[in-house]
Amino acid sequence: MSRPNSNPDLPPGNPATLFVSLGTSPAVVPEAFLLPEVSFKSVHVLTTEKPDVSLIREFFDTHHPQTKLSISRVEGFEDFESEADHFRFEEILYRWILNAGIHAEARWFCLSGGFKTMSASMQKAANLFGAAGVFHVLSKQELYPDETKLRHPGSISEILQADAQGKLQWIQLGAELGWPQLRRLRSQDYSLKHKDQHGVHWLSAPDHSLRDAIAVMETRVHAISRSWETIPQLPFNELATWPEQQLAWLNEPLDPCSNADREWVASLPKLELHCHLGGFATHEPLLSEVESSADNESRLSPRSADKLAKDWPVPAKPIGLEPYRKLGDDNGSRLLRDPGCLRKQCELLYRHFLDQNILYAEVRCSPANYADSSLNRSPWNVLSDIREAFQSCMSEASWLAGSFACHVNLIIIGTRQSVGDYRAGISRHLALAVTAAEHWKDPESCRVVGVDLAGFENPTTRAHYFREEFTAVHRCGLALTAHAGENDDAEGIWRAVFDLNARRLGHALSLAQSPDLMKSVADRGIGIEMCPYANVQIKGFDLDGVLSDPNEPRAYPLLGYLRHGLKATVNTDNIGISAADLTENLLLAGRLCPGLTRMDLLRLQRNAVDTCFEDAIARQELLARINATIRFPSS
Repeated sequence: MSRPNSNPDLPPGNPATLFVSLGTSPAVVPEAFLLPEVSFKSVHVLTTEKPDVSLIREFFDTHHPQTKLSISRVEGFEDFESEADHFRFEEILYRWILNAGIHAEARWFCLSGGFKTMSASMQKAANLFGAAGVFHVLSKQELYPDETKLRHPGSISEILQADAQGKLQWIQLGAELGWPQLRRLRSQDYSLKHKDQHGVHWLSAPDHSLRDAIAVMETRVHAISRSWETIPQLPFNELATWPEQQLAWLNEPLDPCSNADREWVASLPKLELHCHLGGFATHEPLLSEVESSADNESRLSPRSADKLAKDWPVPAKPIGLEPYRKLGDDNGSRLLRDPGCLRKQCELLYRHFLDQNILYAEVRCSPANYADSSLNRSPWNVLSDIREAFQSCMSEASWLAGSFACHVNLIIIGTRQSVGDYRAGISRHLALAVTAAEHWKDPESCRVVGVDLAGFENPTTRAHYFREEFTAVHRCGLALTAHAGENDDAEGIWRAVFDLNARRLGHALSLAQSPDLMKSVADRGIGIEMCPYANVQIKGFDLDGVLSDPNEPRAYPLLGYLRHGLKATVNTDNIGISAADLTENLLLAGRLCPGLTRMDLLRLQRNAVDTCFEDAIARQELLARINATIRFPSS
């Protein structure tokens, strides 16, 4: 009996294929095969050790020899006696379908054969893997008037007679689209153990790994469906797959004194957007390690006498910007003029990024400050060495981990001057940045992505004084960040935003002085680079009631910025001077801002992704990496 194919658009090499489970009624297979308007070119049967399949073989050998018949039995499985039996059958069923290699648009599933649990598993498999059609087949009672129960025909002649007389009934349940997530599964990852005996495949599976993988996928998809309306409010899409109790935990305040929260923050994938190269390894033991790497140690000047105070890194009183900067004098220009010290500084900083689980970092440097005419080392030589050192570290990490463990880009600093030729130094550094941006363009490599207007702020050094110098930077597509609102008032921030078109603001501690300006910064999506330890050490903010005059409370503005929708981030500024890594800065933010939640910490990382100076494609890749690595605490 020949029937036309109802699906002429099947993929080449994937003709209609029937999948059917079998219990004690072998007639189910020929009945399913006779489904009207579908011409099956192959039939796959899965059954236990018990059923007699001779009727099935005879039917196809005699009446449809051109049809490919495959019969498989689950080894060691005679009857359903426990839940474990069901799980074992379902695992083999899933692998059986996956390993058949049949396209979803060519698969048809019959649910009539075997125990009810077998039919249920077949229906679930169709839903998961996709099917052109799912159906039941019934034999009408009138064909056997002497019988008290509905039964399938007992012989081939009865099957053909029932079909000819219209006594077979097919109940079509429609197609199943399948779950797109399962299309990525590879059959070689879920192979079946089998042995062939008398034309039958005896199948077994080593474990339940495919069922387990599907269960995880189902849980994730159901969680996403539950969280569908709240996904836009989540910093990372992966959080939509977390159970409600885990999301509730994220929305609780961070406990910076808790070891559990400390470990969780340390394990988070992070970004670092405000980190000065010369402010790293400023004190022991890293300082000696950098010094010992000098190409010419005799040229290094003696160390200064400035030491970190005993109550550092949380001083009883703020020390101000200039004393803070002097704490880095033993590093910076003193060491980084030497190529060996410069190289070691970069290597140690990169290692620090890996230890902190930092996926992406923008490192600020002043190559002209490290140039040395006596060694014929120009700012370009220095910048090239910095870039080469980080590139080498990235390549090694890529080789070890299979992908970049941390991608580093560079920001060139232009330092404000309030007297003399106050534009000359900035112009040189900006010209260097423009040249570097044109020279290193590979997005996979370490490169210059932006410039920073740094130095001491006051009304005489506000951003608008340097507007002309930054024109070329904007013209060639480099991004710009400006230290603004750290020592100056909100007017200094206004000038950086509207006169210099800054995409990020360093610190911006005085932004709340102007609600209208704060709204403009939020509406423009301008990033704010906050550095809690440096801000406390330089300016002083309420910290457990000990840092500021109780009569003049000073609230750290980070939480307020987040609640007003600003793209605030947390960074380190000068890791060595502040004696605090990124994890410590995030924990300190929790002390400075009671009510800061764990979700807020994740929002800080998302803000960093959104405002980093990478291109749009790289930002999407960063999001994907964070979604793949963010975890709920195991304890």
